[in-house]
Amino acid sequence: MNEEVSRGGSSDALLGAWLLGLAGFVDAIAFVVLQGSFVAFMSGNTTILGSSSATGHWHLAGLSALLIVLFFAGNVAGAAVGRWGGSAAHRLLMILIATVTIIGTITANTSSVWAGLIVIAVAAGLINSALAANTDVHVGLTYVTGTLVKAAHQMIAGIGAEHPWGWVKTLGFWAVFAVGAAVGGVAFHGLGAVALWFAAAFAVVACLLPHRTA
Repeated sequence: MNEEVSRGGSSDALLGAWLLGLAGFVDAIAFVVLQGSFVAFMSGNTTILGSSSATGHWHLAGLSALLIVLFFAGNVAGAAVGRWGGSAAHRLLMILIATVTIIGTITANTSSVWAGLIVIAVAAGLINSALAANTDVHVGLTYVTGTLVKAAHQMIAGIGAEHPWGWVKTLGFWAVFAVGAAVGGVAFHGLGAVALWFAAAFAVVACLLPHRTA
């Protein structure tokens, strides 16, 4: 039984890290294309929304609001799949993430990179919803601030405890997001919108990764 629990936890951690890397990858590309806005970092978009509204930059405020709404919609869709998808919920959600990412990638490469990334904002919401109940990733996947706070508290709580290094694993999720963002930035600089096909491929592979079932 302990071996099964350990294997399940490891598979969830792998999936969480994989999706985090994917989110960081597309968020870095969005930051460049959307001139400072994000598809996965809603704290940043909320700040931009507030400051842009205050200074009369309505185009930027509107873009930030649109990204927030689409990200929220992705989370709502993911939660709905989780509630009513039954035993196939996880598989359906992974397929939905891959499908939306592919649609966004095709749009970016055939029509408008800007429009493609707007679509991918929905996928970013789905990604965060995918592991909302995950035992290894307790906060939203791309909620990096919460991840750092959690790691800090785990570090202190682990002093003198039987398992003092849990914070390292949590901090590792932050590192994976950062690496994904770095790779995304480099890939877009060298390949342009074609780089999003790597994100689409990562989303497809996520459908094949093991996941612990209840």
